[in-house]
Amino acid sequence: MKGKRIATALLLLLAWSVCVQAQDRPLSDEQLLGVIFVANQAEIAAANLALRKTRSNSLQVFAKRIVSEHAQVNQEIATLTQRYGTQPLRSATSDALTKQSSDDIADLDETGTYDFDEAYLDREVAFLQKLVNTVDGYIRTARSAEVRTLLIRSRPSFIFHLDQAQRLQITIGSPGLIH
Repeated sequence: MKGKRIATALLLLLAWSVCVQAQDRPLSDEQLLGVIFVANQAEIAAANLALRKTRSNSLQVFAKRIVSEHAQVNQEIATLTQRYGTQPLRSATSDALTKQSSDDIADLDETGTYDFDEAYLDREVAFLQKLVNTVDGYIRTARSAEVRTLLIRSRPSFIFHLDQAQRLQITIGSPGLIH
């Protein structure tokens, strides 16, 4: 079962990486924001599923933080794009991420209660690592100072979430530890 979760996480990373590399030209700032917006939506959806399925108090706290902080970033994206009379735009990358996220949620939803916490955290670690790497690249390629600033401000939160997911991954599967 753990091998299947790891394979799923690796497929997510591969699909996202291929789409990012397959772009013929650099993404516009609106498309960059579109990818980050979709990634945040994916995080919120996975965390909401975790809130319904987990029995771990630690994972409940983590998932609530994910929902709150990723929703805040999406609100900042909406505010920024409204100020300039635009919106986050779709791209091949955001479309592939939307599909992969939908598949991930379906797989997680089918995971039994006993295996859910580990499956969710495996997905979180893989997804958040890719999100941090993507944000790093987007910081370098963003044309607008406002977009770059939003990405720079969001990055520490994503890194913190990754660190927390890795720490929870260690403790959730460890017998005898209090959750």
